[in-house]
Amino acid sequence: MTRETNYNSEELAAFVAANQPKMVHDQAIAFNIIMASIEKEHGGLFFLDAPGGTVKTFVTNLILAKVRQKKSIALAVASSGIAATLLDGGRTAHSAFKLPLDLSRQEYPSCNISKASAKAKVLQRCKLFIWE
Repeated sequence: MTRETNYNSEELAAFVAANQPKMVHDQAIAFNIIMASIEKEHGGLFFLDAPGGTVKTFVTNLILAKVRQKKSIALAVASSGIAATLLDGGRTAHSAFKLPLDLSRQEYPSCNISKASAKAKVLQRCKLFIWE
């Protein structure tokens, strides 16, 4: 749980303040809709789709910073290690969710996270999951 809550709120607030005005109109719309859903605890599933080089990672990292600045938990995962390095605090999905790497060797593959574990508590408290 320490890793997911050990962010400097002041640094994150400064990052958001410096970068939020840099968003173009469409990015700001996506950012505001996603943040409103998080703040109102409506839940939801959002898919950011745009050609490469359109700064999706910029918006994603801004959303992560905004959530974390409020001391809430936001997990950023990716299917590959390279993609995970582009996300602030990102890691691979198989690491974050204890996913089995070799599905062919298990009849019923599932995450290896017990309900009472610290990892389960993080997942239960999480306000945002970002999957790249």
